[in-house]
Amino acid sequence: MTVAETIPKALQAVDKLKASSAMNEANTKAHVIEPLLSALGWDPLDIDSVVREVKVYDGTFLDYALKPSGTPRIYVEAKSLGENLDDKKFMAQAINYANNDGVLWCVLTNGLRWSVYKTNEPVAMDRKLLLEVDLAEEKDSTSEKAKLLALISRKAVEAGALDSFGERVFTDARVRAALESLSLNAPETLIKAIGSRLEGPNVQSDAIRRSLARILDFKLPAQTGDAPTPSTSKKSVVGPSAPPKGQEYELDYHLDGKSALIRELFEELDKYAFTLGPDVSRRVRKQYVGYFRGKRSFFTAETQKQRIIVPGLGPQGMATMERRDDA
Repeated sequence: MTVAETIPKALQAVDKLKASSAMNEANTKAHVIEPLLSALGWDPLDIDSVVREVKVYDGTFLDYALKPSGTPRIYVEAKSLGENLDDKKFMAQAINYANNDGVLWCVLTNGLRWSVYKTNEPVAMDRKLLLEVDLAEEKDSTSEKAKLLALISRKAVEAGALDSFGERVFTDARVRAALESLSLNAPETLIKAIGSRLEGPNVQSDAIRRSLARILDFKLPAQTGDAPTPSTSKKSVVGPSAPPKGQEYELDYHLDGKSALIRELFEELDKYAFTLGPDVSRRVRKQYVGYFRGKRSFFTAETQKQRIIVPGLGPQGMATMERRDDA
């Protein structure tokens, strides 16, 4: 049975467990989690590839170790349907179990929500989240959910597709941040190297620096005298908060708590918007991020757990996400 065929059956099982008040962890694993693992190619009855109750570093036990070739590649920590996966102690437990055992990937799930973390990524705990699938989310099609879950399938893990996808999302973000940092205080050698490769007439160093700021979307130091440009740099915040009256919201208001995949998708969309003309501006509102020409908005973006909604673009508006989901 395929993942897409298994998801509706898993949701039916969830309804039955809720109706019978039998949402404990054992029932959640038996009736929801293990059927989905099987559909993903991880047969819980095959002890060579799936090991239950794995003893980890502190003497406690992990629910599943997925071992396609004898070596654990993914740890899965299961919770009951009634548990809230937003509890940071669950997140820390799953990530630490895997990271301390040298396992790159871990999954935290309560049957309905499946959160995939890259355990050794050198960022804050909540930034290690690669993607999250909520089987109960009605706005997302079954095929979309199945496509994302397929990234942790046995086939994807054995082919290196999960590792490749994770590198593309996480490493690209780090490289982008490094480029921004380098360009923010660009040494003269870098400016000259760029200038020497420009076609046409010479461009002054200050103009190259301003161009870098626009291209990489960061704020130039105040002493340059340049007007600040919108910034997508990720700053640590303790929960998003509303801005003072009359001021813009920060981007983290919409990106805080989102997976690395959603952050990467938003950055691609944001970059694309600013290529549409020199007069494009971005305004961060409470419910959405809007892109304007003058006072007129030409599209908005609403970030959600599993996707970014761009009203008015129709199927074409989701094209970027479809491409980025391919492993």
